[in-house]
Amino acid sequence: MNNNPDDRNKSLILQIVSLRLAVGILGERDVAGWWQSGFMSPTSAAFLTPVFGSKVLQARYQGVLEAARRVHDEHIGVGRAFHPFRLPEVTEQRLFDAVQSAGQGLTDTIASPDAARATLQELASMAPEVKPGPALMGTVDLLEEPGWVAEAASLYSAAFSAGIQCFPYFTGAR
Repeated sequence: MNNNPDDRNKSLILQIVSLRLAVGILGERDVAGWWQSGFMSPTSAAFLTPVFGSKVLQARYQGVLEAARRVHDEHIGVGRAFHPFRLPEVTEQRLFDAVQSAGQGLTDTIASPDAARATLQELASMAPEVKPGPALMGTVDLLEEPGWVAEAASLYSAAFSAGIQCFPYFTGAR
């Protein structure tokens, strides 16, 4: 196991980006319909490319991120709670930087709903019993631990399989 904090942090950031992209595509209107965006649809590139050019992946990511964030916020609330689509500002900046530098390397995650399901399965750690609605995962301090991504991926994967909406979140101020 790698004990270098920089490598662990980079790995966690890439896991979060992969989680966001996988949940993003599976939550869109043409798949599970949790939110009404179509940023990850196969045809979206045709509309986004003239405006964003080589940055179309980043535009798709930002678009689906905002769509998912709004739906999570509606179900969880905004304030003293964080969720996979609304994290502390320092983490959000690292995520933004990772997406800007990753470019084409992230496209495998969003190639199709099947690829997104496979990504969630790779990230998931267990097969939890999932209930519809907000799902408390713990306090905000757990966001520093890499295990939360696997737990969130497990909840999302189970929710998509069961045909219900589940919104993992953390409590506390940072």
